[in-house]
Amino acid sequence: MILKVVFLLLGVVCAVVLGGLVGGLSDADPNSEDVQNALNFAIVQHNSASNDMFLSQKTEVVKVKKQVVAGTRYVLTVNMAKTSCRKDGSEEQCGILQDPVLARPYQCTFTVWSRPWLTDLQLLEQKC
Repeated sequence: MILKVVFLLLGVVCAVVLGGLVGGLSDADPNSEDVQNALNFAIVQHNSASNDMFLSQKTEVVKVKKQVVAGTRYVLTVNMAKTSCRKDGSEEQCGILQDPVLARPYQCTFTVWSRPWLTDLQLLEQKC
């Protein structure tokens, strides 16, 4: 009985040290196509829900974590700022305002759930 407990604990320690917890959050490549799709989706959803007249854009990706669940859950921490483009406008290029007072930089953490086989993306949470 004691031998079983020792092997079980040894297995858990090896799993944590060698590869992190199975099913836990792990670092993700911010430049990967899947992460970029999740990030762009989150920003569009954020702008849609905002009461601001101007669009916001990312200025920097601070951190990206992912978790394999029934699909992939991404936790994206992003620095954002206001642009010169109005939400109701048709401009294609929206530059971030250079004046920090007008740009009002802020940070958001988005949680996005991706199920590509269903072509489904959902914004589960946003904290700004």
